[in-house]
Amino acid sequence: MNTAFVRRGFSVASILATFAAAPLAAQQTSPMTGGGGSASLTPFAGYVLTGNWYDGPIGTSLKNANGPVIGAQGSFPLARGVSLVGSLAYSSGDLRIGLPLIGGVNVGSTKTWMYDAGLELGGLSARPEGIAPFATVGIGGMTNDIDASILNVRATNVAYTLGVGVDVGFTPGMALRLQAKDWIGKFNSQDAIGFRVDGNVAHNFALTAGLKFTF
Repeated sequence: MNTAFVRRGFSVASILATFAAAPLAAQQTSPMTGGGGSASLTPFAGYVLTGNWYDGPIGTSLKNANGPVIGAQGSFPLARGVSLVGSLAYSSGDLRIGLPLIGGVNVGSTKTWMYDAGLELGGLSARPEGIAPFATVGIGGMTNDIDASILNVRATNVAYTLGVGVDVGFTPGMALRLQAKDWIGKFNSQDAIGFRVDGNVAHNFALTAGLKFTF
């Protein structure tokens, strides 16, 4: 057998194998996956249970009333089971003064933007289907636009977030995401009225459901 021909044959085979493996390697290390899954976007809707901004004498309080919330969350995988996440949510409702016996009265309206970035552990990650719990931790802010009779103000405060939930995967590109997330912050009276009035560290629990689309 011609040894030169055999050598050329092995060389051609090696080159073809390299080109065949290149697309697979690119897929496994694609910048859109970070090596640990797929980037995703989750539009969601739900309900937020708000905490009191201030507690006054004889059972009085001031708060942004409970109400519906809508928003979206995006994620980018950093490693298997670990993702960078960010979310933006919007809620509107009444500005409510709590009163003993009668429950309370509405004295205005509020529009609230909630936003954060953080880390997510768990979830479906690189698995396309199944049921997988997850937990998130992050930091962001809450901006409240308040319209109360002659008072129109905006106040922004830092918020820390903790969340837990579950992904239910239907197809490789879509899952149901159920999440409970706590936005923890203190109302910024300095922004609203020009001087500091110390209030509560309020917990605002957002209970949401959405469809998670992976790319």
